Order: sequence, then structure tokens, then C-alpha cells
Amino acid sequence: MKALYFSVLLLTLSGCQTMDAMQEDISDLSNSLFSSEDMSEESQDAFLKAQEAFYEADNVRKKHAQLNAQERSLWVELEDDYNILLAAPSKATEKESYFSDSTLADNVMMQSLKFIELVEKGE
Repeated sequence: MKALYFSVLLLTLSGCQTMDAMQEDISDLSNSLFSSEDMSEESQDAFLKAQEAFYEADNVRKKHAQLNAQERSLWVELEDDYNILLAAPSKATEKESYFSDSTLADNVMMQSLKFIELVEKGE
């Protein structure tokens, strides 16, 4: 019986060290995954401007329930680009591609403006 208690005690003590190590590993992993990204002031400004432009376009879209095919197509593109921007706001000032001078935030702002102009022109 003493052997059983001793083995349970030994497993419990060694398990505590393992559990503590696991908890530390899990907390380190969650901190690295969910830590807030460091954003430069320029990236933050670009992100906020793009977000504001998207919200304006979204308000126009909500006021005009009937969109034609061109407006719907542009809205889908705009929404996709905005979701990419939301996923990585710190990359707002990075170039979209090697062949483009515009950034992701610039693209969202330009598409928002095009969408608003297109919808208002169609009225």
C-alpha cells in the first residue's frame, strides 16, 4: 500500500512540474499570438483614414439598397481589401505589390471614393 501512495505522490509531484511548464508554455504562446501589434504612428493614421473611408462607403451602401452589378462588384472588392486591412492593421502603409505605388490603406480609400461616386452618379 505504501508503494501505491509513494508512486501516486511521485507522479503528482512530477506532474505538477509538467503542468506548470505547460501553463507557462501556453501563456507564452497566447501572449505571442494575441499581443497587440506595434504600429507606427504613420500606419495607425493610414489605418484610421481607411477605416473612416470604408464606413462612409458602407453608409452610402446602406442608404441605397438596390446596387447594380458594377456597384456590387466594387463593393465586394472593397470589402475584401478592408478585411485584409483589419487582419493586419500594422501593414496599412506597406505597398500592395512590387508593381504598385499604392498601399493597402490607399487602395481602401480609393475604392471607397469610387464606390461613393458610382452610387451617387447612378441616382
